[in-house]
Amino acid sequence: MPEIKQPQKVTPAGTSSALPIEPSARALRYREHRIPRKHRVFVNRNLRMTQIRAIGFDLDHTLAHYDPQHVEELAFDLTKKKLVDNKKYPREILDLKYDPAFVIRGLVVDKKRGNLLKMDYFNLVTRAFHGLTPLRSEERNRAYKTSRIRLGHENYVSVDTLFHLPEVYLYLCVIDLLERQKPGVAMDYEAIYKDVREMIDEAHRDGTLKSVITSDLERYIRFDPELRTVLEEFRRNGKRLFLLTNSDWAYTDLLLQHILQRGKGAPNHWTDLFHVVIVEAGKPDFFTDPDAPEPIAELKGRRVSAVTGRRGGGAYLERALGASGDHVLYFGDHTYGDILQSKRVLGWRTAMLVPELDREINVTTEFAKEFDRLGKVSAERHQVEIEKAALGRELRRLTLVLSETDGSDPARRDELAKRIAAIPEQVASLDKRAVELQSEIDSLRVKIDRAYNSRWGSLFREGNESSRFGHQLKDFACLYMSRVSNFLHYPSDYYYQSPVGYMPHDF
Repeated sequence: MPEIKQPQKVTPAGTSSALPIEPSARALRYREHRIPRKHRVFVNRNLRMTQIRAIGFDLDHTLAHYDPQHVEELAFDLTKKKLVDNKKYPREILDLKYDPAFVIRGLVVDKKRGNLLKMDYFNLVTRAFHGLTPLRSEERNRAYKTSRIRLGHENYVSVDTLFHLPEVYLYLCVIDLLERQKPGVAMDYEAIYKDVREMIDEAHRDGTLKSVITSDLERYIRFDPELRTVLEEFRRNGKRLFLLTNSDWAYTDLLLQHILQRGKGAPNHWTDLFHVVIVEAGKPDFFTDPDAPEPIAELKGRRVSAVTGRRGGGAYLERALGASGDHVLYFGDHTYGDILQSKRVLGWRTAMLVPELDREINVTTEFAKEFDRLGKVSAERHQVEIEKAALGRELRRLTLVLSETDGSDPARRDELAKRIAAIPEQVASLDKRAVELQSEIDSLRVKIDRAYNSRWGSLFREGNESSRFGHQLKDFACLYMSRVSNFLHYPSDYYYQSPVGYMPHDF
């Protein structure tokens, strides 16, 4: 994102002139380069904070940041035990160990084939695993090259939330175990996925998972000492705050007491920070159903509401807040359940929490030299191809000229013949250089790719394209960041501006 200064536009003549953007004087003096990248707010669509009247938050992975290693391992272990106890899967499943790096967000499960897929911007499958085994390119092409994947089809499940990760890894592990135990025997991969899904849902629903988390919040919840401060800052600047979560009241209350009611200056109760609190919201249906939630308690003057089943009420919430449409900013971590639906149905502005950003930024920073070298080598490789094409054109032109020469100028014919004879040697030299460059390019790409994730590469990119997840993030979220408290690093009246949308021909 550019610094806040008068941006320049390039005129057809190549000169520059100032674009009027009318930010506040305070914003003009602000310099984003002073903010470490991991503390920044990244912008896909311009947003003026002065236009925002109400700000809302999801709970899980938004206000409450779980320790991924501990929570995902806990969900994995509880679910595999339920598979053995309730679904009579082999007891060897209990010996499976969780690998936190095997599954990342943005992937897609093919329930019919037992595969896990990564796609690029165009929904082309670029990497795939069957169980724990990577698919070779010919296997991947045979399965996915001939027909376009329709992600709305029941065969496919998007890995959209961090809660999905242990479920999907267990699914892959079970497939791997069963196929090793019974080689050559056909498996019902859809039934396996259904069983895993059912058991992890039960672990959430029956309180097994939540009871362990709430019994040791220090272990499972990462404390952000600046979170309460940023909420208080929003309120001081006249924003009406609301909580909109699918979690039940008891669980929400325990988590937010732990997160917001500690330290000097803490409120008597965390609900004092919010104007409206809605639990058991049933998102994403909440955004489409016009029914009003039913109040379950009046707590310290705050309305605490619960909804059951598919009941919701985005319109009700907007009336309670006195704000609607693009005057509401909503923070969430789920691309579909939080971000897409609130934007599409109610027209809210959206801010997506991406905890993985910190690691991605660290890798990008650490490998800055490799990225720079990759850019230079790729540019040289491109130039080599341009030079080869130019030599090809020259060879064809000179060959034509030679064929049309009548022999009256022998010196000219000899000169043409020598030049024609020299061109293949130059092309061969360029071919050799192209091979050297391509080898270095491939090596750099593998090195950078594996630094992000040894199997899937970057969360946001696939080759030179955006990954499916990166594409969704750009399309659905107005803003994105790793934590809500990043907003403390910006003025309250800040004008968040997206980068200039250059096209390839602009460079």
